[in-house]
Amino acid sequence: MEVLARSLDSMTGAELFTAMFMVAEILALCSVPSVLLRRRGRPTAALAWLLALFALPALGGFLWWAFGRTHLDRKRRRRVRMSLEFNRKKDGPAAPPSTVFDRVVPRRAVGTSIFPTGGNEVVLLIDGASAYPEMERAILEARESINVLFYIWQNDSTGLRLRDMLVEKAKAGVDVRVMVDAFGSDKVDREFEAPLIEAGAKIAQFFPTPFDALGAPRFNFRNHRKILVVDSKVAFTGGMNIGNEYAYDWRDLMVRLRGPAVASLQYIFLDDWYFATGESVDDQPTQSSEAPVVGDTDMVVVASGPDSEHWIHDAYFTSVSRAERRIWIATPYFIPTAALMTALRTAAGRGVEVGLVVPEVTDVWLVKWAARSYYKDLLDAGVQVYEYQGRMLHAKALLVDDDITSVGTANLDTRSFRLSFEVGCFFASRPLNEQLWQWFQELKADSIPVSARELERTPVTRKLLESMAHLLSPLL
Repeated sequence: MEVLARSLDSMTGAELFTAMFMVAEILALCSVPSVLLRRRGRPTAALAWLLALFALPALGGFLWWAFGRTHLDRKRRRRVRMSLEFNRKKDGPAAPPSTVFDRVVPRRAVGTSIFPTGGNEVVLLIDGASAYPEMERAILEARESINVLFYIWQNDSTGLRLRDMLVEKAKAGVDVRVMVDAFGSDKVDREFEAPLIEAGAKIAQFFPTPFDALGAPRFNFRNHRKILVVDSKVAFTGGMNIGNEYAYDWRDLMVRLRGPAVASLQYIFLDDWYFATGESVDDQPTQSSEAPVVGDTDMVVVASGPDSEHWIHDAYFTSVSRAERRIWIATPYFIPTAALMTALRTAAGRGVEVGLVVPEVTDVWLVKWAARSYYKDLLDAGVQVYEYQGRMLHAKALLVDDDITSVGTANLDTRSFRLSFEVGCFFASRPLNEQLWQWFQELKADSIPVSARELERTPVTRKLLESMAHLLSPLL
């Protein structure tokens, strides 16, 4: 060490820089096999990482070992093993005799990741002002159980109000289970949890080590789901987390469900709960046959994550590919896969009306720049692109033709499709489709259409930023 210290002291600034650059290059070269193995089957992502390694070896090497190398293999195997154990302990919701989705859902995933049901009542909740009172009313009316899972739970007035409501229900003897993602809900600390635990509620954190050995945040293997199930009778899911921005500021969507589909969301929650706690909850029904038929909506609940095939991505692809008249998508983050880009472009090419609404105001500017790099190809194909000018648009919605709609937790990006645990609901309902269409009309009224001429007038510096972000899009 002393010899090394003397050698470093004797170097000039230029020599020291050269030595550091050589070390960075060696690190980049040593990282190549890891990139090739861990991005096997994804050549675009592999090339993007290799470009980062050799263009900026020090930064690229650090980013790969801190963030890019997903560290998922062991955790994925454990997740798969525990899901199989849970499935053996508790049968998944039974598939109904028939629904309109029978010919489009993969049968091998039915009952474990894909749950078709009929006879549901679905209510679309178009903002926090309508969603939060409904969720709070359901909690206040709970008599037996409340199961809650949210990616983000803020320690603000909204988060504390929901927590205190759960505390009161736990004191009243209701079985309360609260699960949050450890990274997304970093404000949920011991002080926040104490009243719940003292009241008898059970708390769990999904993947409770949000930082790796290098002190870098673990962005991957996150539970991005939002699920509330009360008394096994009513359930909520959609894009909203728990916090003031979702209750008052951002524009988002939730759905309230009654009927057999509630058992599907219950099963997904309990599967996640078993992974996080090892506790198999046997005192609540999950069989869809035990849930009464309360409506006329056929639907399918789709669960997806890094431990399974990319079912939500495939559901989007299938829906877009089968469209005959119109496709409208709202998403806060738009970094589509090559397959989805092709599906959208070819749909527009065969005369389907295709529209995309994304926010002008965003909380992740790098993703917005990357999203804009896809606009030209979409516009050239005839896709309509709108940038919403109002408050942050956080909703994830799909409308197809006159009957199919989807509301869920997944963004249209690689992270949601491949690296996060998500849940989506696809509905066959003309009234719901019409209601969501009116919602899209309201978005369009407050949006500015993106034109090819506008893209041409974009300053060169902005185009460079967008092009650089596009190179990183397989990594986002």
